[in-house]
Amino acid sequence: MLHACLLLSAPLLDLLRVFQEGKLEDYQSFVKTNGGESVLAQWELSPAECTRHIRILSLCSLAAEHEEIPYSIVANTLQTESSDVEKWVIAAVSSGLLSAKMDQLQEQVIVERCVVRKFEMEQWKGLQSRLHLWKKNVGGILEAYKQSQQQKQ
Repeated sequence: MLHACLLLSAPLLDLLRVFQEGKLEDYQSFVKTNGGESVLAQWELSPAECTRHIRILSLCSLAAEHEEIPYSIVANTLQTESSDVEKWVIAAVSSGLLSAKMDQLQEQVIVERCVVRKFEMEQWKGLQSRLHLWKKNVGGILEAYKQSQQQKQ
């Protein structure tokens, strides 16, 4: 039964994979090669809304890879004009998926934080190393505090 369900909804699973880890170009490829428009229609998904969401997710993927992103790279990734970059950054920030500032003079997006779309072993290892560093730093602060307290006595 499960196998039959998977076969019936295999295109939907492919679409979900695109939204989980793909970018705009992957979504466009899905729509062109897998009868994507019929999949969207079958599940009553708006192509315009799907495109909007995948653009925001593509921006998040880009932000996860870089701390500073030139407007031109954002525009290229989102397949839009440089003049529209700020609109997309605002959309991603408003959605809560991205925290960033825009340097309009240098035309760069400065990433403060963003969601990770796929959390795998690499992300767990990065988190572990950051936690170890924080633990070490807090230990150093506590040790300095203890020494200052001993000197006061």
